[in-house]
Parts: sequence; C-alpha cells; structure tokens
Amino acid sequence: MSKIDKKIEGAKELFEEKKFDQVLTILESLSNKKLIKKQKFEVKLLQGVVRMNLNQYDESKKDLYEALEQAEDNENLWQQTRALHQLGIIMKLLGDYPLATEYFREELRRCSSLIPSYYSDLSYNFYEQGDVMMLSGNYEDAEMYFNHAYTFANTERNHHGIALAMEALGNLNLHLDRNANVIEYFQKSVENFKKAEAFDEAEAVQSKIDELTD
Repeated sequence: MSKIDKKIEGAKELFEEKKFDQVLTILESLSNKKLIKKQKFEVKLLQGVVRMNLNQYDESKKDLYEALEQAEDNENLWQQTRALHQLGIIMKLLGDYPLATEYFREELRRCSSLIPSYYSDLSYNFYEQGDVMMLSGNYEDAEMYFNHAYTFANTERNHHGIALAMEALGNLNLHLDRNANVIEYFQKSVENFKKAEAFDEAEAVQSKIDELTD
C-alpha cells in the first residue's frame, strides 16, 4: 500500500471515530499531491461526506458532484453508485426530495450490473428512498421501500440494514398512529443494532422504547 493510500485509510478510520476536522486536514493535504484516479475519487467522496456531517452542505454537494464526475471519468460503476448514493442523501438533507429520489433511482439503475456483489447494499438504497418518501408525505410508498430494505438486509444477514429498516417502520407506524407493532419494530431494531455493534444507534432507539413505555 502506498503512503497516500495509507493516509486515505487513516482518514477513513478517523471518520469512523467522528474526528471530522482531522479528516479534512488530511484530505486537504492530499489535494496538493499527485493522485491516481482512484485516489482522487476516494478523497473527493470522503471530503464530501465529512462536510455533510459538519453541515457544510454547499461544500459537500460540490465535492460529491466532483466525486461523481471522477467516477464517470474512471468508468467505474462501483464508484459511481457510491457517489450517487451520497448525492441522494445530501439532496434529502437539503429538502430537494424529487432530486434525491432521482439520484437514488439512478444509483439503483447503475448498480443492476454489479449484482450480486452490490446486493447487500441495496437495502440502504431502499431505506433512503423510503425515508425520502416519508419526508415528502408519501407514506404508502415509504412503507413499501422500508419493507424492501428489510427483505434485502435480512437476505444478506446485514444486521445494521435490518435495524435501520425496523426503526424506520417503527417511526412510520408511530407517525400514522398505528401503534400496535411500534415497540416490536423498535425492539428488533435495538437487537440488530447491537448485533452490528452499532451501540450508539441501539441506545437511541432504546430511548424511544423507554418514552413509549413510561
């Protein structure tokens, strides 16, 4: 592994630790280096995601567009789907639900040729599409997408994906005053977040259960 690749991997580890400012410092130092195509993509994508987490949405959007352009220049479908997914998320956060949906559907279209290697990631695509539908008030489609997300995650034994889908279905049913299965959804979510070792997320869902059962 080259020194630059090691720095990129180190930045990803710091990202997981939520040390976003340190990640940006590393990535900005790399922007002056001579990078190969794959490295250019990884730097721009990670930079965009970090800035999204720092609520720097305009800068994030610019980085993610550049990441997509680099992925298309690389003719790398796997990179393209990753960039499209993040562009969908940033558009969701900006409240542009039609464009968010467009990006998620384009991700789905391009990833079709990557199946089965991309199969496990489909649950996250469907989860995000469901979230966009819920935010835009299209609850029937939201439920359909969340159920798709659960199906794909369960097939792949992706505990984190299962947990997200279960939490989303719990939130949707709670919002619609369909309370019969809400706690069951949330309990399954907590169980699977713990299996995925996503303990902060498990704790957040557990707090919802506690509020409902007090």
